[in-house]
Amino acid sequence: RFDILLSALVWSHQPLEKPPDMSSEEYRWMLVDGFVTNFNSHRANNFLPSELICVDESMSRWYGQGGSWINHGLPMYVAIDRKPENGCEIQNAACGVSGVMLRLKLVKGGTAPDEEDEHNGGGAAPMLHGTQVLLYLLSPWYNTQRVVCADSYFASVGAAQELMRNGLRFIGVVKTATRHFPKVYLSNLELTQQGDFS
Repeated sequence: RFDILLSALVWSHQPLEKPPDMSSEEYRWMLVDGFVTNFNSHRANNFLPSELICVDESMSRWYGQGGSWINHGLPMYVAIDRKPENGCEIQNAACGVSGVMLRLKLVKGGTAPDEEDEHNGGGAAPMLHGTQVLLYLLSPWYNTQRVVCADSYFASVGAAQELMRNGLRFIGVVKTATRHFPKVYLSNLELTQQGDFS
């Protein structure tokens, strides 16, 4: 029944012939681009998330052929040692209470244009890639004062500043992008008892 229903749904448009000025990877991504765009639009317009949004990445398993060196299959194949599955990497935002997925971004590799480029500060100093992805994933919920939790891939002092500038709050572990982080102040701060914070 699911296959019959799915066969009647048209989410994306791909011309029968690849346009001559389009890369093979971009042409193949067209098979799912419409689905992702429609999914993101529907969630932004019809689902009200809780006060907590979590950002992370997921893997959609793929055992077939693919890669930028071949003209069929998955255009960008990701294999990460710490992930149990290989395939298509998807960066996503989800409601932290219900677990409902809110917004998706396919990791397409270096040759494909990125949607988050429009969120790069409008001519300001360049942002870290993780910060650009955060802004893209969270843009429908700007100025709502929701709390965003993300892992170290996305976390930086710059990410916290950009989210605050756009009306969101941020919790994340800052490991490497520590510019403007008050290390000296925090290392000299005395906390008198367990549970104290600054």
